[in-house]
Amino acid sequence: MAILAVFDKQPADVQDYDVSFASWLTNLADTGASIVVAASPGITLVSSALASGVVKVWLSGGTDKNVYTITINLTSTGGRVKQVEFQVKVKDK
Repeated sequence: MAILAVFDKQPADVQDYDVSFASWLTNLADTGASIVVAASPGITLVSSALASGVVKVWLSGGTDKNVYTITINLTSTGGRVKQVEFQVKVKDK
């Protein structure tokens, strides 16, 4: 799977990341119903939420020089499933 984006963060940062599914949902005349978010081991998934076709993911921690993959599975009210991934590189600056 292609990586949507790569973001940098420091180990002590608690950051939020937004992933929009709005265009995809609008093109299908559908809406988001639920999400499942998973983070590779070593970074903490603080929380996630779906609102108006946008998934907000809060992350903390991580180890310097490691890259973590975050996977989002969105299920629409019509039963469609869309998966996207992004990565977070941890750099202790």
